[in-house]
Amino acid sequence: MNATYSLNFTAPPSVMALYPRILSARKPEHVPEGQQVSRLEAHLVGVRVDPGHLAQYRQICGLAASERLPPAYPHVLASALHLALLSSDKFPVRLLGLVHVRNRIEQLRPLAVEDGGQLATWIEGHRDVPRGQEFDLHTEWRSGSQVVWRETCTFLARRRQVVRTEVDTPRTEPSVAGRTEVRTISFRAPAGLGRRYGWMSGDINPIHLADITARAFGFRTAIAHGMWSLARCAAELPADQFDGSATLDVQFRLPVHLPAWVMLQSWVASNGAAQVAGTSFELRDAQGERVHLSGILQPEP
Repeated sequence: MNATYSLNFTAPPSVMALYPRILSARKPEHVPEGQQVSRLEAHLVGVRVDPGHLAQYRQICGLAASERLPPAYPHVLASALHLALLSSDKFPVRLLGLVHVRNRIEQLRPLAVEDGGQLATWIEGHRDVPRGQEFDLHTEWRSGSQVVWRETCTFLARRRQVVRTEVDTPRTEPSVAGRTEVRTISFRAPAGLGRRYGWMSGDINPIHLADITARAFGFRTAIAHGMWSLARCAAELPADQFDGSATLDVQFRLPVHLPAWVMLQSWVASNGAAQVAGTSFELRDAQGERVHLSGILQPEP
């Protein structure tokens, strides 16, 4: 049985120091057959929210000022931990090339701007799926002895033979039939968004920063961060559903090429017992033909 590998920090690791190692890594694209990912952990103590950084996050993600933290903001606080863990020699797969396919956030209580505490993130094992290999990266924010926020990021290492091009990706027609009170709004994902969100969040993957660097990885233009899309959608969901405990589940489907107008559709999600269970939503292109992400927000009773 392999021992747990642990990284411990009293201050966030430097993203700029990590990226040369990320860019120059000579790791395989997949876990070699017969091998497993041992448990890898990273811990950060003394977590504090910088009001200036939070204000920048709110502005970029279209969030109004509040005494509470946005539900996806702790992901940004943990971003450097994630990079340190996944770029370590102990993680056997190349970080560049992993695709963020799903994200689950559990807000166990509303988070105050004054909240501090510690962050822990870990990864262990992988799953073989038809499209390649999946990895779950878990994160917890603990305030004192209480876990107040959890997240699971699922990443995919794609197999080349099943990667589709943008040309042969099928269109997804609008599917609002049977949904009641569908709310539709549009907003813009401007050029330069990837750089602004990237420098603020610490996620400076080249696919987000400029068209020329994105093309090196097979994209026609720079693409928006999935976590920006999640946060921007959450900004338009009913605020009262974040008043207590809540779960936010998202599947990332197609990238948002910058610049772009996008359309958010949301509707009441029923639990099948004539009771409101939350809000379902989809982020589509301006014509409503392609789904960029789909998700559901479920407040706890």
